[in-house]
Amino acid sequence: MKIVLAVIGFIICASGIVQAQSAGKTGIVDLQRVIRESQAGKSAKAAFEKEFQDKRRIIEQKTEQLSREKQDFISKAPVMEETVRKQKAEDIDRREKDLNRTRDDFRDELQKRDFELTQKILTELESVIQAIGDSGGYILIIEKTEGGVVYAGKGIDVTDQVIQAYDSKKGSSKK
Repeated sequence: MKIVLAVIGFIICASGIVQAQSAGKTGIVDLQRVIRESQAGKSAKAAFEKEFQDKRRIIEQKTEQLSREKQDFISKAPVMEETVRKQKAEDIDRREKDLNRTRDDFRDELQKRDFELTQKILTELESVIQAIGDSGGYILIIEKTEGGVVYAGKGIDVTDQVIQAYDSKKGSSKK
């Protein structure tokens, strides 16, 4: 009896899904591609890259300076007084630890900044995708990569439409 009820329930659900699908369209969107190819995404990436390069340059300069001081210390250590040598070794060790902390802090800061930029774009995209869904008669738009889509016909991919609408929205908001 339970099996019969389960089969009847499945048939009812399946017919409801078929009716829902016939009442509207299903679409997919590749949000990673939107972020990569939209003007706002390109601008965010350029800003992030500049920030990354600035931080990398700071780390490289500090690393080179510390490396020169280590080499200088190694060459002069044999002739240094014991207390001076010990103090200089401790100073180099402390500065190396500071450099590693700075490197870790920069990495964490950049990861946080990347996340914030991505979240900002995704938040802005919600209204764009909502408008495309409403105006296009879609009942469902699924994110292509996160939604686990392994195949989708070309006709249901709305990514290009989302990029164009998003660029238009961002372009008109700058004026």
